[in-house]
Amino acid sequence: MIEKWYRVPKLKAIFLLAVAVVFTSAVVSYSNTVNLIHNQEWVRYSYEVVTQLESIQLTLKDTETAQRNYLITVDADDLQTYIAADQQTNNNIQILSKLIAKNHQKQQWISLLEPKITNRLKMLQQEISLRENQGLEVVRQQILSDKDKQIGKEIQQLIHDSLKVEQNLLQQVMQESQASSQKAIVTFFIAAIVGLVLVTLLYDLLWRYIRQLQQTELALRQSENRLRAMIDAEPECIKLIARDGTLLEINAYGLAIMEVESADVLIGKPIDAVIVPEYRAAFAELHKSICQGNKGTLEFEIVGFKGTRRYMQTHAVPLRNESDQTFIHLALMRDITQQKQLEAQLLRSQRLQSIGTLASGIAHDLNNILSPILMSVQLLQKKLPDSQSQQILQTLENNVKRGANLLKQVLCFARGVEGKRTILQIQPLMVEIEQIIAQTFPKSIICQIDIPKNLWYVCADTTQLHQVLINLVVNARDAMPNGGILRIAAENVVIGEHSAQINIDAKVGSYIAIVVTDTGIGMSSSVQQRIFEPFFTTKEVGKGTGLGLSTALDIIKNHGGFMNVYSQVGRGTQFTVYLPASTSKDADSLSPELESVIGDG
Repeated sequence: MIEKWYRVPKLKAIFLLAVAVVFTSAVVSYSNTVNLIHNQEWVRYSYEVVTQLESIQLTLKDTETAQRNYLITVDADDLQTYIAADQQTNNNIQILSKLIAKNHQKQQWISLLEPKITNRLKMLQQEISLRENQGLEVVRQQILSDKDKQIGKEIQQLIHDSLKVEQNLLQQVMQESQASSQKAIVTFFIAAIVGLVLVTLLYDLLWRYIRQLQQTELALRQSENRLRAMIDAEPECIKLIARDGTLLEINAYGLAIMEVESADVLIGKPIDAVIVPEYRAAFAELHKSICQGNKGTLEFEIVGFKGTRRYMQTHAVPLRNESDQTFIHLALMRDITQQKQLEAQLLRSQRLQSIGTLASGIAHDLNNILSPILMSVQLLQKKLPDSQSQQILQTLENNVKRGANLLKQVLCFARGVEGKRTILQIQPLMVEIEQIIAQTFPKSIICQIDIPKNLWYVCADTTQLHQVLINLVVNARDAMPNGGILRIAAENVVIGEHSAQINIDAKVGSYIAIVVTDTGIGMSSSVQQRIFEPFFTTKEVGKGTGLGLSTALDIIKNHGGFMNVYSQVGRGTQFTVYLPASTSKDADSLSPELESVIGDG
């Protein structure tokens, strides 16, 4: 039954009951104490009255005895004893008169007793005077008279009656005092027992309540720990931002995004410190809207404490702050860097596809224009044999053929024309590229080749791969006008699911990675976003068509591969070409003629 009660109201009820019991016990104890004190005062008072009456009776008797002795012996000592007893009797009467001054009932019988004692003392004094003047016999007759005996009896009777009344009153008061004492003791024990029961019950309830609070606190702490673990396990950055824009809480994933190990580095700091400056105004507007009780979404870029830039998408909702009843900012931030990269790659692929379609149409029209021009030049060469005409016509023919070659590259890019593919090794091709670099490149450019012998095979068009590599090394040469280091390396790599998600053209599998690195002037991020666009070039007019990298990328894609580029201004550029590796079964099927061709380079 106790378990069904709600403990807090029960605690209040028992506490109020205990207070009521204590208050009642205190009132009863106070009343009993007052009664006891009053009874004790009456006992003391009655005892003093009885004592004084007994003293008067005793001193009066001593006075009479001393007076009789003096009458018989006429001894001075007896006279002195009589005088002292007489004085003491008078003093006792005076004390008794003061003691009962406020008691009207006792004043009545003291008013009867006091004159009789005074008369008796006067008679004793007269008898002494009569003895001294007339002799013993006259005094003896006076003493034996009825008047003397009557006064003595009346005094004794009054004192006896008064003592009896006062003793009865004293006994009654003492009985009342004893009853009050017993009542006080019983009341005390009852209050003590009831109080002990209430205290025991209150202690039991308090113990149960405290235990329940401890269990609730433990459950809340465990729930908080589980919730914290769940929040930390979330693959999103969860932040709690104060109204003034400072960070209150952040989960473990958020710490990883911010590139810090402890939340103490971020707690209490402005949250927009890691936001790229051009996005801070938009974030401030979002935070202002959240503080007004609105929801909001924003995409922005941040820079981690180690310099990593990330694109983040935040969904923010307002929360009521209990301390000051204002809104705070709960933000769920998702890392969309890969999504942005994939979107950029997709847009670039779509742009390249559109440009390729346009270039294909233009190439057809130009080819139709150049074909009759070339035929006309060849006819004129036969009809105009003079050297000057032949020189002009030869120049015209060379330019027409150059234009035709350019159109061929455009068509190759636009159509994705595939040549004859064979299973080959990369190493002989690299040896040929190294020979070309050594023969044609300036001596200020140092070439380093690192090609392992255990490279996997690839299925590719040798001519097209040659074109790709020549294009990359030529671009590297042009990027190092004052000389530098050109490094060509290759290795076997396996692309996993994570890497395949980063690059839209990549697939899970085995690849051969060819890396071409230079220490040249490098490229800015804006240039890197456009280098694979057809006809885009950073070179001077007449030194580049802008089709080299776009054609190379198209060739690599036609081979099922992809290409990555990394560059920093003033620190050089690195191109990485990924080509799908052929299986060992394909490599074992190489014909002897093909093997000899590959072996000879």
